[in-house]
Amino acid sequence: MNDRPTPPAGDEIVELRPHTPASLEPLLRWKNDTEIQQLSDDETHTYNREQVAATLERWMQPGEDTVHLAIGLAGRAEPIGFLHLALIERDHRRCRLGIVIGEKDLWGHGYGHSAVVKAVDHAFDVLDLERITAEVFADNTRSARLLKGAGFVHEGVMRESIHRDGRRIDELIFGLLRHEWTRGRK
Repeated sequence: MNDRPTPPAGDEIVELRPHTPASLEPLLRWKNDTEIQQLSDDETHTYNREQVAATLERWMQPGEDTVHLAIGLAGRAEPIGFLHLALIERDHRRCRLGIVIGEKDLWGHGYGHSAVVKAVDHAFDVLDLERITAEVFADNTRSARLLKGAGFVHEGVMRESIHRDGRRIDELIFGLLRHEWTRGRK
């Protein structure tokens, strides 16, 4: 599989949109995909339809400290992934970003990059935040590259932060500041 992202096809515009019931089937598939779990979850286990439906219901409700969005392509009802801006702290004007492109055949096509750019714009321009943080498992090199490519700076390592499948895994910490983003966009 190609590890370098290629630009999205011209007519496939990435959209960030609220979750709808159309997210249920893809979420059920992604949440039970072992490879996706190993890249994004602390532990691997099976989710049933009721658990995923409850998660989706929660994600469809507006919240003060989290924005959950589906990643879609223009003209396509089902999402290709999801992201969140979580742990929004208005006093400190910061949040955490998390992203999953669930459709693995679309990995490496630049959709994650486009979604992150749109999420960062939303965090800085709409939510009026000053800092975005993202944590990535050290063995998830694709996500680390995605964040760096979007302008995030590798700030540190939380050594042996996660216990998964009988081993300890480091987490990489990335950060992006509003003034860096603004400077980089000119």
